[in-house]
Amino acid sequence: MPTHSTAMPAVGPRHAAPDDDRLGTFLTACWAALHLPVLALLGLMVHSHPAEASAQVPATAPDLPVS
Repeated sequence: MPTHSTAMPAVGPRHAAPDDDRLGTFLTACWAALHLPVLALLGLMVHSHPAEASAQVPATAPDLPVS
């Protein structure tokens, strides 16, 4: 009975994508086209938001009575 294996040893990933993966490239481009503008807008909103809340200005006219 032989003790060695006749199978070829695995040299790399068993299910590697081909070099010309058009679907993967398309999906990556779609993800970037949809998500990067949203991330940029969120970054601008956070960057332009003041670090602390603005001071509250007291009311100049009294509140109206509740009727």
